[in-house]
Amino acid sequence: MTERRIQLHLGKCIEDLDKLYNVPDLKSKRATLLCKTAQKLFENAEDARAKGDEEYSYVCYMKYLQVIAFISKGKEYMKDKNYFNNMLGPKNAKKAIDAAEKLKISLIERYAKEQKVKHLMDIQENELIKQKIDENRKKAMDTLNLEQPILGLPGPDEVTIKSDQLYSILKNGKLKVMILDARPGKDYIDSHINNPACISVPEECISPGQSANVLEQNLPAASQPVWAQRASSELIVMLDWNSTTVIPGKPLHLLKTILLKWDIKVHYSRQPVALWGGYEDWLLKYPTFTTNPHAVPPSQDIMLDDMLSEIDYPNWSDLNPTPAVSRPKPNEPVVDRASKSAAVELYAERARNMQQILEQQELIADTSLTLEMQRIEAEQDWEKIRQQREVEHRDELRSMYQLREHEIISQLMQLENKQFDMEQENQSLREKLEEYQRREREEAAKLAESIAKSQLAPSVDTEAIAAAREREAAAREVEVKRARIAAVTAQRDSLDRQREALENERKRKLAEAREKQKPPYREEDTESFGSQTESANAGLNRSQSSPNIAKLSSDEEEPVAPSFDRNTKPTKVAPSSELRQRDFQPVWADVGRGLTGLKNLGNTCYMNSIIQCLNNTAILVTYFCNGQYLEHVNRSHSTRGAIAEELAAVVRALWSGQYRFIATKDLRNEVGKHQRTFRGSEQQDSHEFLTILMDWLHLDLQFPIKPPLKENLGASEQAWHEYTKAKESLVLRLFYGQIKSTVRCCVCSTHSDTYDSFSNLSLELPPHAARCSLSDCLKLYLNGETIRGWNCPKCKEKRDAVKKLDISRLPPVLVVHFKRFYLDPKEYCNAYRKRQTYIDFPLENLDMRQFSLHCPGDPVYNLYAVSNHYGSMEGGHYTAYCKSSVYGKWYKYDDHLVTEISPSEVKSSAAYILFYTSCER
Repeated sequence: MTERRIQLHLGKCIEDLDKLYNVPDLKSKRATLLCKTAQKLFENAEDARAKGDEEYSYVCYMKYLQVIAFISKGKEYMKDKNYFNNMLGPKNAKKAIDAAEKLKISLIERYAKEQKVKHLMDIQENELIKQKIDENRKKAMDTLNLEQPILGLPGPDEVTIKSDQLYSILKNGKLKVMILDARPGKDYIDSHINNPACISVPEECISPGQSANVLEQNLPAASQPVWAQRASSELIVMLDWNSTTVIPGKPLHLLKTILLKWDIKVHYSRQPVALWGGYEDWLLKYPTFTTNPHAVPPSQDIMLDDMLSEIDYPNWSDLNPTPAVSRPKPNEPVVDRASKSAAVELYAERARNMQQILEQQELIADTSLTLEMQRIEAEQDWEKIRQQREVEHRDELRSMYQLREHEIISQLMQLENKQFDMEQENQSLREKLEEYQRREREEAAKLAESIAKSQLAPSVDTEAIAAAREREAAAREVEVKRARIAAVTAQRDSLDRQREALENERKRKLAEAREKQKPPYREEDTESFGSQTESANAGLNRSQSSPNIAKLSSDEEEPVAPSFDRNTKPTKVAPSSELRQRDFQPVWADVGRGLTGLKNLGNTCYMNSIIQCLNNTAILVTYFCNGQYLEHVNRSHSTRGAIAEELAAVVRALWSGQYRFIATKDLRNEVGKHQRTFRGSEQQDSHEFLTILMDWLHLDLQFPIKPPLKENLGASEQAWHEYTKAKESLVLRLFYGQIKSTVRCCVCSTHSDTYDSFSNLSLELPPHAARCSLSDCLKLYLNGETIRGWNCPKCKEKRDAVKKLDISRLPPVLVVHFKRFYLDPKEYCNAYRKRQTYIDFPLENLDMRQFSLHCPGDPVYNLYAVSNHYGSMEGGHYTAYCKSSVYGKWYKYDDHLVTEISPSEVKSSAAYILFYTSCER
């Protein structure tokens, strides 16, 4: 095949070519005719390949293969295979397959390169367009005789400063400037110069005879710190809307008088100056350096009325009439006919001069037309930029409203959960009250019977009085609980109304933004700009064809190692990412150690909840913060130790005490790279994430050991020794335990024992129970269950047997997961439902001796973290309750919000995963 290849012309990707080689229905065609067609296709493919047309050659090869595949399935081919094989050529089919495969690989590479080149060309074209727009705008500004920025300070006698001078001084940044905005306060809030040196000195606060100290007290709170530093300012600039000088009696003049005459303690090195043209001139020249470039100056009629009111009109009575002046009569013109030839020459000279003037005027008109065209282009460019900024602002508002809506929904879920807990507690109190009332009736009946028998005067029974008091106390407690439930319900309704108001406000602002985006042009112009707006909006949507970097890096094939020996070459160690800069996007604040929140990156609350629980595991935190884990990073694992390194970086940031909250982008990207489930923005199960994360950390932090061989080991110890040999890690030592599974034959009592490791206990909840305890769940988990068809090794046949679980080894950190989600058999679409069972679990002194065999370690645990889930399987929210090992208090971690809570709030029907530790004992 020749090296020269024809440029791609049939498609933009291999899928376009796949649409071209599909052949029509060939059932009506004879096999001999199809053989000739196939031979012709093969020749065309060979010829096109020789000419370098890979696309057409590939299509012909594929058509050829489809035709011979159809021939081989026909009845004529079955009758005489040798004839048709000789007719088609015995080696042509294999040659076509090989050639098509090579061409496909080559075409895929060429299409990829073409797409990359096209992308680069688009980028270069966009840059050229941007440069051209900038050049045209600069030319338009130059030709319109706009003043260039003037560097330097105004003279000592000058009372004004131009906007260009002020812009140059602010951009240089070497001079300390203070800008006093003397417009009304509402105008300053609507729009002002975007610079920290600009403060509001509202005109309503300025009055004659006022001192600087009195004015300072009347200033807004945000302006007072900058005002206090006026003595150190090298230049003070005053501005209103459009003044070109300091007019006596106006706010600028009064302000200047206050600074120069009534500010005794301060000596100014230079007198204050006014901004020529005011804020209106600045807004016209530098709209990008304002907080709101769409601000509208006050009406010119109002300003004209103010100017007219300042004019002093003379009194009619004070006017003196001007005496009449006698004027001489005009003389009649005298024409000198002798000067006619000279006049003709004079008139011709004037005509020539007039012609030159007309030519100059024509040139000036052409130049003006060109300048006007350039100005129109510059305005169109500015309009496009303005529309783009409005779209960005609208997207920012939408994102803000969505975040607020997410927070309100999360609060609603938590309030609903609290309401459910209170209803359960109210139900329990109601049952107790009914029990008290029943006892009261029984005791009253007994008392009446006793009185009737004894026929004595009625006496007061102290026990009955005590019982009545208990009933009254219980009734009061019930009323208190009902009031709390009503308060929670009212709060939830308020949040519902707030969310509805936010949604209406968001829709209103979006409608206003769309209305503002329509320019006041002709109807066809409106349609044109509308299409531009739609295209701009469409451009902001996330493209579904964008390459997934994490997927590309995970799906990349490993290069095949050469066959020669590399034993003599030293192993290359992967560089550590310990010192790599990470994108935490921190919000700085002085908070306590371990009290930093985590930003929600789009339904990542499940990940944030688990990270905060692990972040309060004291031994694991010490292991990450002191850098000891670096000695154990395992580069031979598929994740190459990256998961452990990213989690360690997050833990160190959370314990630095200098961030209010951070973002875990790098950790999330690394997790998504190795597990597709956690790559998108869908809500996931925190228990699934915890289980996979524990396995990753164990494999990332393995270190080789040679455990001492012990004689006479029990079955449990022997199984644990086999499991942990040569793969020890701190995660294994902290979180992993052992379960013993015993299957006993119901006929001969023969039993079989197996041992399995666990990093968390996943417990079923008692069905149809509104309340239960952790002990009930553990007993249900460890109870035996009957299995059928077990192959008994002694009976040599299938028998019924009982399978029972026992905890044979307890870990120092015990993680308990409640199976709240179950498959609803009533639904036809395999829908999952959530059990809202209230589970009572101890915060301290969980004694596991009754649930475990004689296993090593301390069997008494204290709770230190809880992962909560609110909502349903389709949509919900995760939070974490953690007890700080530093402060000894409980805190609620709700994404980026961290607040202190009381121990009584830890127990709720939202508890999903419990973290217990025996290390503190």
